[in-house]
Amino acid sequence: MKWYFASRQKHKQAIRGIIKILKENNQNIVFDWTELGKIKPYSCNRGICGELSNKISLALLDAEIFVLISDKRGTDMFVELGIAIANWLKNKGIRIYIVGEWNKRSLMQLHPAIIHVNNLRDVFYKEYPKIIEKLNFI
Repeated sequence: MKWYFASRQKHKQAIRGIIKILKENNQNIVFDWTELGKIKPYSCNRGICGELSNKISLALLDAEIFVLISDKRGTDMFVELGIAIANWLKNKGIRIYIVGEWNKRSLMQLHPAIIHVNNLRDVFYKEYPKIIEKLNFI
């Protein structure tokens, strides 16, 4: 399966751990933003940010499973969500999950394509249950 995880930077280490385990189990990550170097402030790094935003946008079109870790704040993850919804509208092959307490905080989070779950374990129970015992930190 081809995965993409959207989140705020504060969840970076947890997502990095999940991605590592998924890769070890022959799963594909369409883009791993947790490996990006320092690119903030974005306005001072416009060239690289333009390239990265295009790469991420194209990678999202290849995702089969999109997982957004909800938060009461954040910006880019909602742009990524919009691209995932557009992908769903185009081919309906992508499954889109929004995880956590803030999973219904905006209009677009209530789109019919969205699957709302309480935690990441719920995503893996539905998509890849045999990996759950390896994700004991979530």
